[in-house]
Parts: sequence; structure tokens; C-alpha cells
Amino acid sequence: MNLLYCGCAPVERSCHGSLFLYRLLESWPAENLRIVEGYLGPSDPARRLPGVRYAGLTRKPPRLQFTRFAPYFEAAVERFAPYDAPRVQRRVGDWRVDAVVTVGQHHSWRAAAAFAARRGLPLHLIMHDDWPRTALRNAAHERARDRYFGEAYRNAASRLCISARMAEDYAARYGAPGDVLPPFRAREATPPSPQARPERPFTLAFAGSVHWPGLAAALRDAAAAMAAIGGRLLIFGPLSAAAARSIGLCDASTIIGGMIAGQDFLAELTARADALFLPFSFFENERRAMRLSFPSKLVDYTLTRLPIILYGPPDCTAAEWSRANGDALLHVETPDVAALAAALAALARDPLLRQRLGETAGAAGDRDFSYRSAQAKFAAALGLGEAQC
Repeated sequence: MNLLYCGCAPVERSCHGSLFLYRLLESWPAENLRIVEGYLGPSDPARRLPGVRYAGLTRKPPRLQFTRFAPYFEAAVERFAPYDAPRVQRRVGDWRVDAVVTVGQHHSWRAAAAFAARRGLPLHLIMHDDWPRTALRNAAHERARDRYFGEAYRNAASRLCISARMAEDYAARYGAPGDVLPPFRAREATPPSPQARPERPFTLAFAGSVHWPGLAAALRDAAAAMAAIGGRLLIFGPLSAAAARSIGLCDASTIIGGMIAGQDFLAELTARADALFLPFSFFENERRAMRLSFPSKLVDYTLTRLPIILYGPPDCTAAEWSRANGDALLHVETPDVAALAAALAALARDPLLRQRLGETAGAAGDRDFSYRSAQAKFAAALGLGEAQC
């Protein structure tokens, strides 16, 4: 089967949705796969799938996305995205396409859906985040999105949602069932070798992006809690030192670790951290996303066998996962720095608690985030008898 991926989430070995796609497609034969990248710009060539041909739909000038004209630019892109089906065709050329895969993020999924419809091809829609409720301008915009997204969702050959709660919510809202494809481990994932803990302040690590104001607030609470117990907060990911200061992460106990190469990430995390931080937003206007989207970082967090502290409301997806797995995470379910500091202090002084939590979360991750299980679900969605791995 010749598979075309067209979407705004880049397929590269980096983080969050991009890494999800990289792992999903890395076993697909390179000659049977094409990537058409969407409006957010190209992926990093050094992080791409080896041997796979990439092309782009990037509009010019993309810098408009980062100026005061961004809302107008975004509105125009969203409105006219389906008319880019011919541009997708030009990127594909004479190469035969048997099926189209896209991710419902930003707007180029609409071009992918229009291309699939024009060609009579099956469309396989992956929902990693609750995009229909992102950056809504008004009630009329919400109704319009529900109309055109709902049509694409119902007409898709398969609908793969990041969580069971998202699949249930979308089935009720859009009138079509979806299957669950949670984030999953790398193909050759193995737990890092245990290391003796060096003499240092107790260190809490966070890995990922800060897309929501509520997540920035949670990180500020973590920084304050770690300072209160004499520990350190270590942040890995695309957040720069300047950006960290701009969101209030200015404490001397907060360390900005930057991006770590994929092959070195788990070893670096295990060597430098004593516990891992999994924040969710407590902001009311962000609660829907916290209830529907599943944190992809939990997949690699659990592989480290380090204890994980969940800071988020009791109805967030990670809390639900933890409760289903014998309280695999240490929960703090109210936005309270003192309560967070108390939980972190308990972790810092009790190595047996750290070991128990790490082992429980690791075993649950081994069961729930299997690479082979994810590949089997993807193959079934595509109508194949077995996975390509």
C-alpha cells in the first residue's frame, strides 16, 4: 500500500505529536510512503524518516503567523485550506496514492481531506489534540468548525483518537465512532540502566512544550515548590531561557536544559532527575483539553522507572490512567503550592516510595504503550491484515 501523509504536524524525531507520527510511520517501507508537510513549515531534515520523500505546502510569507496580522492570516488559511487539494496533487505527481493519513491539527488536514475526496481515496484521521476547540474566535466560528470538521470526521475511513474519552466525546458530538490509538513507545525502547544517585539537590524534571497558559502556571508552582524544599526544577524541551523568564520562571533553582537528541534523551533524564513532573492546566477555559488529550510524555516518562508526580485536576486523562493502574502516579489534584511542596518533600525523603512509584508506572507503561500494539491498531485501521513492523 502506498501511503500519503499530509498534515501540519511534522513527521520528525523530536517531541509530542511529531514523535508520535515518526514512530507510527518509521516501519513503513520508504518507497511506499510520501510526506507532504503543511502550513507550519518544514521539519528538520536531520530528524526525518530516512529514505522518505518529503515535500511542503508552506505558504509565503509564513512569518505573518507571528505578526499582529496573525489572526487574519489564520482565518484566511482556515477558510481556503480545502482549495489546496491541487497543490497536494502537484507535490505527489504521478506517484500512486492508495490511502491518505492526516492529523487534525492546524489547517492542512482540510487540504488532505479535500485531496482524498477528489481522488476517491480513504482518509485516515488521527486526533492527537482537541483541535476543534482551539483558538475559537466566536460562537459562529465554533458552529462552522463543527460543521466542516464533523463532515470530515464522519466521512473518514478510520478515526483514531488519542484517548477513550476523546473518542466518546467525538462520537456524541459528530455522530461517528472512533478507535483509540494512544501514544506509544519507540520501536526498540528499553529502560535506561539504573544509576547511583549523585550528591545533588533533589531534582524534579519536566520534558515537553508549554502550549497552554495553565501549564506555564503549573511550572511556576513547581518552581516555587522546589525552591521551598531546597530542590531544583529542570526543564527539557524547546523552551529557551528568555522564554522561560517571560512566563515567570526566573528562580535560581530552575534550570533550562534545552532540547536533547532523541537517542540521548532518556539517559539524560535518568541521570539528572530524581522525579518527573506531569502538569495539567487547572484553568477552567482549558479543562476540556485536559479531559480529552493524553500526555505523550507519559510514554517515555514511565520507561525511565522514575517516580512521576501528577499536578492536575482529578478528571484529567492522566489521573484516570493512574487510577486504572493502581495509582501509578503521585497525585496533587488542587492548584496549591504548599500541597505540591509537601508531596515533593515526601518523595525526596523516601527512596522506597520513589522506587515503588517508578516500578508501578513502568509496568503500567509497558502494558499500555506497546509499540507492537499501536502498529497493530494502525494496520487494522488501514484495513491491513497485520502491521508493517
